[in-house]
Amino acid sequence: MKYLYNARFYCEDGFSDRVKALLVDSGKILKLLSPEDPVGADWERIDLRGGWVYPGFIDAHTHSFSGGLYENGVDLSNCYSIDEVLSLLFVAARQNPELVIGWRFDEGLIREKRFPTVKELDSVCPGSRLLLRRVDGHSCVLNSKARQAVPGLSSQEEVLIAQDNDLAVNWLQDNCSEETILQAYHSAAQTALRGGFSTIHTMIGDAQQSVQHFSLIQNRLPEFAVNFVLYPQCFNLKAALELGARRIGGCILADGSIGSRTAALSEAYSAGEGRGNLYQSDQFWREFVMKAHQKGLQVCVHCIGDAAIRQINQAYANLPPDEVRELRHQLIHCELTPDPLVEEIAASGSVPVMQPAFDMLWGGPDGLYAQRLGNRHQSMNRFKTLAGKGIRVCGSSDWYVTDLNIAMSLHALIHHNNPAERLSPAEAISIYTKNNAWLNHDENVRGRIAEGFCADLSVMNADFTQAFNWPDVRAKFIFRSGEMAYAASQT
Repeated sequence: MKYLYNARFYCEDGFSDRVKALLVDSGKILKLLSPEDPVGADWERIDLRGGWVYPGFIDAHTHSFSGGLYENGVDLSNCYSIDEVLSLLFVAARQNPELVIGWRFDEGLIREKRFPTVKELDSVCPGSRLLLRRVDGHSCVLNSKARQAVPGLSSQEEVLIAQDNDLAVNWLQDNCSEETILQAYHSAAQTALRGGFSTIHTMIGDAQQSVQHFSLIQNRLPEFAVNFVLYPQCFNLKAALELGARRIGGCILADGSIGSRTAALSEAYSAGEGRGNLYQSDQFWREFVMKAHQKGLQVCVHCIGDAAIRQINQAYANLPPDEVRELRHQLIHCELTPDPLVEEIAASGSVPVMQPAFDMLWGGPDGLYAQRLGNRHQSMNRFKTLAGKGIRVCGSSDWYVTDLNIAMSLHALIHHNNPAERLSPAEAISIYTKNNAWLNHDENVRGRIAEGFCADLSVMNADFTQAFNWPDVRAKFIFRSGEMAYAASQT
């Protein structure tokens, strides 16, 4: 048995002076120990070095393969000119003769306010395939060598969006070796641990018919340092069922993104930039959701604009509400939700799976959302409003899009740009513990520090119930089923 001590323990929405230590056995919390409880002489003593102990934090939506793969790519988030972008890509091309990936590119931060041209990319990377992805993942540019390699591209435009964007990205990533794939997931696991997580949900599939390397990862789950919850990210019901999956989807797309102006809106973007795109018909979604639901699969669909959210929510609303609540069908992202749509979501029983860091990065009166949507930016990412209607909101980073960092996500929830949408620290913590455990039907297994629950624990150097500076927060230890999966250096 393990005796975990010298820490503060977060139990039932707060830190309790009546819990001085945990007794862990066979991967579970056997007992919450009070100051009066004796310590067994044969217990293995584990000093938590004065940390703040929370139920193991859970991220409910990541792209771990891409994120792990891109860790070895070129992060373009701090570039402010085309020349800076090209200089970094030039260096990367000298180091990787096969595939160069530039990610987290944001043309809004670039002085020229545009993507690099294919000609510019060819000038610095003529011999390698090169993929440059926008920060939201919904548009990209390829150099000539990469473009020639990808079959089936329909657009003649240099900036690829919608299905061509997905086709290009997935084809290039599909042509990775098994060794590269496994390395990417191990890298993702380490990133999750450093960010404070013991469990992350991850999407595997091309968002069309392929489940890609799902079986490879499914068969190796015990090898990874975190709990991976796998989503067959495709429309292929037969394949999902044959894999024994309990869900289907992820970023199977009802629409695109606000940044790429492809999120589907009921009213036009500012400056008359159209309404974005619904990628499938109402009938398509009704039939797909019905078939998946009848097979007992939890359905998970990417929908950002209000038109797309309404389209998917109506497909869920056509089902018996009690059954929707039981299967916990997901509205992934669920960003633009005017009041009537909030009421519709509450009635359907569907579950918003949202990203607090989106508001931190792009919210507020001067942010990207305000630029694209005008006053509608106040109806974006409505955590408090949705929760106030009894809707169980779940949370994620959408990593690689934003950092896999629990402190960043909690800070964003507590300090939302719209004061009316801010959550208390306890409400924010619940999203990444109780709510995300519930999303995976694990509410009686994970998400609480309680006797009989799995000993998944996140030991941090900060008290999230008080003011904290999120860039300074670090994970000290992460436990997975009572075993230490991560320990930060003491130096």
